[in-house]
Amino acid sequence: MRVVYVFAALLTALAGATGIRASLAGIGSTSVSPLSGQHAPVVGTGDRSQLLTRKDAIRVAQAPTLSWQQTTGSPSVAPFKWVGYLRNTTSTKDAPKGWSCTAQFIKPNVLLTAGHCLVDLSNGLPLAAIDPSKLTFLLQYQDGLASQTFKALCAAANPQWTLPPNYNSMSDSDKATAQDVVHEHDFGMILVDGTSPTGAMEYALDWKGKFTFAVRVGYPGDILNADIVQYAPGIIFFANQISLPDPWNLANTVVQWGPVTDATHGMSGGAWVANYSPTEGPNKNILIAVTSAGPEIGNSGIPRFPGGTWAAYLTAAEFNPLLDFVTNGCK
Repeated sequence: MRVVYVFAALLTALAGATGIRASLAGIGSTSVSPLSGQHAPVVGTGDRSQLLTRKDAIRVAQAPTLSWQQTTGSPSVAPFKWVGYLRNTTSTKDAPKGWSCTAQFIKPNVLLTAGHCLVDLSNGLPLAAIDPSKLTFLLQYQDGLASQTFKALCAAANPQWTLPPNYNSMSDSDKATAQDVVHEHDFGMILVDGTSPTGAMEYALDWKGKFTFAVRVGYPGDILNADIVQYAPGIIFFANQISLPDPWNLANTVVQWGPVTDATHGMSGGAWVANYSPTEGPNKNILIAVTSAGPEIGNSGIPRFPGGTWAAYLTAAEFNPLLDFVTNGCK
């Protein structure tokens, strides 16, 4: 893992060793459910009626020192103006009250999110598509309010995102591994019942070699109860470029690595933004991927890749047919 240590040195130089140590403290104390990717359980209406937890209070107190590592976004400016909270009230055995993800407009009436946000994985194969009527998108969501609420007309995950044919007969350990590696194709799209008042995010396909840094945006449940959009920066590379063991070293899986380790559940489907800027203009705020999952905790409870988050590499060959299908009403 020599390359990982090089990345650590790079981040230390950029952010300061003290801040990185603080962010990495406690890794391994909480587990990542392999079924849930990085979506989060639905927690009511999302209002601020609940008191801040001690962890939230500590993060608020630390906010002035976290400007590079992680910070709160403003829903009124780019790129957050195109982003929102995706609520899925589908009831499954793993999430009886449903779950939440992040999504963003890529066309005036089409959202991009993670494929696993649109599929019920809890019963294995065949994968059950969720009922679009269970989906609500809250654009520019903050503190229980949204600038506009949209209902889904239809939704579809990338058809190449699936589980192995023998998944149902696998051991629990093998199932967990199988769920990790399918992130190579984990994205989906939603056609909504209106038009974005803020426009849509620019995106790039087949971009390998053009970007080495991005910020992830979204609504992580572990930060302020997913009530305020967040962003987390980090270097990006492809999973087969570092010393990761099989089967995680996939050429079409993008990895973001940075010091923020609690921007997880709820970030699924949130944009990875290259050339991040609060101002708009050519070649700024380009979506290059959406969060799938972070294989941080293995079955042994030991971190496999602390600070790492996985996403599908968006290729025109996979992306454009799905966009055409969803734009046409999933027909």
